[in-house]
Amino acid sequence: MELTTPQQRPRTGLSTLYLPLYERSAVWFAVLALSAVYAASMARDLSLYDSGELALAAVRLGLGHPPGQPLHTLLGFVAAHLPGVPALVGVNLVSALPGALTVLPAASLAQTLLPARPPTVVSRALPWLLACGALHPSLWEPATRVEVYSLSTFFAVWALARLAAIGDGEPGSRHALAHIFQAGLALGLCASVNPMIALCTGVSVAPLILWRIVQRRSPLCSLAYAVCGGVLGLLPYLYLFAVARRTDVMVWGTPRTAQSLWLYVTLNDYVQNQQVTGATWFAHIVAWFRWAAVHQLAPLIVIGWAGHLRFGARGELGRAAGPLLLTLLVAAFSSASVWNLDIPDYNGYVATGLWLAFAAVPAFCVNAWLEQRRLVALVLAASLVVSAVLAPPAVLARTRQHDHLARSLAGRVFVEAPAHAIVIVEADHLVGALFYLQEAELARPDLVVLAYGLGNSSWHWERMAHLHPELAPFALRGPGGKRARVRRFLAANAARPLLVEHLSLAAELGLRACPGGLLLRTGAACDAPSAPDPALPALLSRSLTQLGSGSPGADEAIAKTAFTAGESLWRLGYPRAALQALLSGVPQRMQPRGLRADSLAERGSALQSPMPVWQRPVPLGDPARNLFVAAGLLQSAQLSIEAAACLQSAAADGLPEALESSPAR
Repeated sequence: MELTTPQQRPRTGLSTLYLPLYERSAVWFAVLALSAVYAASMARDLSLYDSGELALAAVRLGLGHPPGQPLHTLLGFVAAHLPGVPALVGVNLVSALPGALTVLPAASLAQTLLPARPPTVVSRALPWLLACGALHPSLWEPATRVEVYSLSTFFAVWALARLAAIGDGEPGSRHALAHIFQAGLALGLCASVNPMIALCTGVSVAPLILWRIVQRRSPLCSLAYAVCGGVLGLLPYLYLFAVARRTDVMVWGTPRTAQSLWLYVTLNDYVQNQQVTGATWFAHIVAWFRWAAVHQLAPLIVIGWAGHLRFGARGELGRAAGPLLLTLLVAAFSSASVWNLDIPDYNGYVATGLWLAFAAVPAFCVNAWLEQRRLVALVLAASLVVSAVLAPPAVLARTRQHDHLARSLAGRVFVEAPAHAIVIVEADHLVGALFYLQEAELARPDLVVLAYGLGNSSWHWERMAHLHPELAPFALRGPGGKRARVRRFLAANAARPLLVEHLSLAAELGLRACPGGLLLRTGAACDAPSAPDPALPALLSRSLTQLGSGSPGADEAIAKTAFTAGESLWRLGYPRAALQALLSGVPQRMQPRGLRADSLAERGSALQSPMPVWQRPVPLGDPARNLFVAAGLLQSAQLSIEAAACLQSAAADGLPEALESSPAR
């Protein structure tokens, strides 16, 4: 393979983001096309998981969860205040645009695997193949909602491309040292968005850099240049000192002292999530690679690694860092005890490793074409395009642009809650949406939103006291942990109406509960006769029909919300409403034909037994669980045929509990 000489090296500059590229216009057209696709299919509203909280931090210039992601917050603030652009559209663009721009450093990486200046027509195909690869759900998903992963991935891939551009003929030149400094700067900026991705990327390339120093192909001062660049890239973290003392915005953790700042940046809030054994950690890693095979990622990864091995003649970055980087990224989230492969955030964690592998796939195609192996080139290109376009959710089945689920659920809370009520919720997507709507859009400022999961965090109580100075004081510290603290708070403010998310939470807090809508009413509100609100099942059914499985996580959140409402209503003795709620989280294709909720009585016996310990883990909800519980509900009403139909449908979806309960067994 002929190496590129200095005379043949393409020019760099702002027009290529300071990376060597042959066909700049082709790359930028591919970036623009991908940007249009991402922008058309991205969320325009709040999404699930951390999106609501991250959006609030960006729109109001506050501080989100540890370790702070200050660069995302600052860029998000600018984007949220662009003239004529809705705030949430702007913050979502902070994911979509960097996601599309990553084609540029990926194309530069792929170019290092090609012969010196291939024919124009062939080299122009390379960025378009990369743009097609970026349509794969694993890269599309984190780029189409408010999250930090696309921005951090862009900087990480840019750093890799900058390192790959260093030629062996210039190891100690000012040009090469500038590359190393800039790569360190990019990784520092990456760490200002997501430190774990930056750390894994740096560790993956460190052995190659050290080996080049040992071989005297790079000077020892290269390390100093990289470190200086990295420190400069970490300067956005000074934002933590600027925002820590603000009280007019949400500042997670209030890191105002040296001790609180240390606890914040070292992720003290998440220590309990990192307690897994070595065997479990290894099993998680193996499970991810099996998952990648099922989701049409593994073939592309293998082809990409093969391309780096076969054609990585210049710099050898992909040969050394490719498998190591992806394994490190997978290992990073595999250390969490709260772990499930359907959690969309995992796509964002591994995106840098995927881009490094994907960059070699079109390079493999181009090399095969130049070597007159046209059929091989076409097969490889077709594999890339087909996998990216058809992997679920397929491109034409994606519905994230229509996803307003988080806002709709939070809106139900605002509609249901009486004036000056206390609302206790646990679900992350509901908490984040309530925080955003209340503080960024000033909706229902009279409500006190207590996130039960943050009950141990003193900063959350300080924030509530600041927002609601009329709240009665109580002893924040005392025996009994979080539950006792919340009970003391409720006792001190007993005159306020109180709504809770689900019946088990009411029981934990010693509250009498009765039906409401999305939330349950408690206390004196239950003295008057009440009936379940049919608006919630209607909302969930409508959202599920509109979104299907095209907005990852939304269908599971709908199933979970429906399950929680259905279980609570059954335990309260409302079987008809319970069945309506359960089925509202089940897609029509899974529901038995002719099943009607009005076959059940409005009032009936309440469920007393506990739910099974589910064998199939899910991050949110599982419609097959809804069907399984619906089968039990129907069986308790002596509707054996309908119960068997629900059980059969749950078994057809592979739910272990349904398979074990089926008559055939």
